[in-house]
Amino acid sequence: MSAGTGDDADVHAGEECRSLGTLLRAWRNRALLTQDELADRAGVNVRTIRRLEGDGVERPRSASLRSLAEALGLDPREREALAAASRAELGAPTEVDGFTGREPEPAASEMTASPPPPRQLPVGVSGFAGRAGSLAELDRQLDAGAGGTRICIVSGTAGVGKTSLALHWAHQARGRFEDGELYVNLQGFGPAHDATDPQDVLTAFLEAMGVPPQRIPEDLPARAALYRTTLADRRVLVVLDNARDVEQVRWLLPGGPHCSVIVTSRRQLSGLIAEEGAGLITLDVLARAESRELLAHRLGRRRVEADPDATDEIITACARLPLALAIAAGRAVTSPAMPLSALAADLRRAGGDLGGLATTDSATSLRVVLARSYDVLPDDVARLFRLLAVHPGPDLTAAAAASLAGVEPARVRRLLDALLDAHLVTEVTHGRYACHDLLRAFARELAGETEQPAQRRAAACRVVEHYLHTAYEAAVRLYVPAEWLEAPEPAAPGVRAEHLAEHRQALAWFQAEHAVLTAVLRQAMADGLYAQIVQLVSAFQFWLLRRGHRQEHLDCLHVALEAAVRTGDRRAQAAAYRWLVPPAAERGDLEQAYALFHRGVALAREAGDLAEEGLCHFDIALACVHGGRMEEALRHAQAALDPLRRARLTATEAYVLNLIGWCRCALGDYERALQAGEKALAIATELGDKSGQGHILDTLGKIHHHRGDLQDAIAHYRRALISCRDLGHRYDEAEILLHLGDSLHAAGRPTQAVDSWRLSLTILDELGHRTADELRARLNSHDPSLGR
Repeated sequence: MSAGTGDDADVHAGEECRSLGTLLRAWRNRALLTQDELADRAGVNVRTIRRLEGDGVERPRSASLRSLAEALGLDPREREALAAASRAELGAPTEVDGFTGREPEPAASEMTASPPPPRQLPVGVSGFAGRAGSLAELDRQLDAGAGGTRICIVSGTAGVGKTSLALHWAHQARGRFEDGELYVNLQGFGPAHDATDPQDVLTAFLEAMGVPPQRIPEDLPARAALYRTTLADRRVLVVLDNARDVEQVRWLLPGGPHCSVIVTSRRQLSGLIAEEGAGLITLDVLARAESRELLAHRLGRRRVEADPDATDEIITACARLPLALAIAAGRAVTSPAMPLSALAADLRRAGGDLGGLATTDSATSLRVVLARSYDVLPDDVARLFRLLAVHPGPDLTAAAAASLAGVEPARVRRLLDALLDAHLVTEVTHGRYACHDLLRAFARELAGETEQPAQRRAAACRVVEHYLHTAYEAAVRLYVPAEWLEAPEPAAPGVRAEHLAEHRQALAWFQAEHAVLTAVLRQAMADGLYAQIVQLVSAFQFWLLRRGHRQEHLDCLHVALEAAVRTGDRRAQAAAYRWLVPPAAERGDLEQAYALFHRGVALAREAGDLAEEGLCHFDIALACVHGGRMEEALRHAQAALDPLRRARLTATEAYVLNLIGWCRCALGDYERALQAGEKALAIATELGDKSGQGHILDTLGKIHHHRGDLQDAIAHYRRALISCRDLGHRYDEAEILLHLGDSLHAAGRPTQAVDSWRLSLTILDELGHRTADELRARLNSHDPSLGR
């Protein structure tokens, strides 16, 4: 409360404030100076300052007091108060900058005035940008109201702007805290011995609030109790910056209902949330627009807007991390003639090396700042962080992390929780973890320094095998015949492949790991794991194809071919050439498809692999169907049967019989087409191949349609549709809807036919498939408004 209100407590405080030591201590704390720093600035012995603040000098020298007044920047009124306090010590006139006891005595209100409230906040960040949502959340959490001390934790990774946010809000909210703001940097992340002792902080805070040193207890609990008593009826904001852990903070929490506390930390400090009811704001990197605004504040909007492409590249290179953006902006500020495109090129050449964002100041050098989070990690947690650089990203599950580190899943969850708490990883969605590019670059540097090459290669192999073995099981769960897959070798020790119980889990796994699998293939190629690439593509390609990712499917097949050639394995090369046959035909390049077929079948015969030879004939038959060469397709399909039967590829035999039925139907031989189709369906049903059944039912629908059995055709298409939807085969679903519409239209049910075609068009548009325009034209021919 302010002095002069008439309360007994204030009168007592005013009497204490006549002390010279009390005033000097309050003004020093206001100036954020230690006793040593004030001594240097004033040219006064530090022992003198200690004695003055402890009221241990009976006759203070006027020269010393003048020097201290200059060093503290006291205004005339404060200099008078200093002179009055010194006269009280001396009982005689004392001069401070011309003021002596011969001047009129100060008013009684001045003699009893409390020391100024502490205003310890460091300067806020100039040009603070973004964070509107976080500032609003701080307003909400620290809103004045009933209840105990309000505490908000601002947490996030190193360099994300926690302190900047806290100080920006605190300066804006200064008017709410009439009794002052207390601030301390707890030095929580650095060498353990540098962390600030809560006992020392309590001493500084109590002195800042006007408590004489001789009244401050030595015992920590007693000191904390006095701190709470002193702040009990005050409106004070306490900013505890850069906290290491809950124990460092707990002693510094005031107990009164009118105080507010902001704690910043690289950890979540969940103990404060659970026990003290603290709120939590977790900062992520800036949005791209906020990043651009930060650069505009630092560099000037004209300079940023003059080269938007370079600005975007700088933002990307800095991973939208505020500290990194500030460092990059600092380089541009100190080199005003340097175009932003040159800075962007420098960062690009650094290629994720943190050296491009280094400074000579250890407090702001990105590598040093990140190291302070890493250095306090337990050894096993630190090892997992380093190994994250081995994983190609963009994110991973706990199971993948277990394979990466070669540890049990239960243990890796504990390690991930520790990295989450330290904000060295983020849980991007439930159960999936990632870190931004600069953290990955830091992990890569650490791995290069700490992990032996053999250890890094072993971890890379475990990662590839994790995805290979899980993808193989997922493909089997999607009813891809195992005889179409390249079976992997037994997993290496430490690989924790995921178990997928049924096809829905398999679909979800492929969808979630889609981007990761693509990155794994690139990384495996760089690491020379060629055999594993061929095996992984054999499993991954079917999901890509069924979900309509045509270009990505083709890209993966080319990667597999390059890897197969590098293995020198003729059978693997035959498979890789064969996989490229149907896509070539879909592009209308049947000549290329035949060239690939001849290369593949020759390699299969050189390897003596009957199964691969039969599959080559099967795939060129599919190519011929795409090219409209039904007689050639039938001939190759029939040529495939003998080697497949000799190799006992029964599931593939069903697919070949289905293709034979399709070809015979196209050639008008409906009876033999129906026989082949029904035999294929019987084999697929006996094997439990639901995917094969869907394809065969589609063929049987076509055969019945051409036989004039339209109701049977519709029934078969609807059964096929259920199968494809159940398995998530989006492109197959679109084709069956198209065929179903044809039969419905032929059966005199045009409204239902159009509905079926439109559903097909929706899927084809979603997949970006080239046949969408053909179907749109068909719809327009029935009603111009339907295809829009």
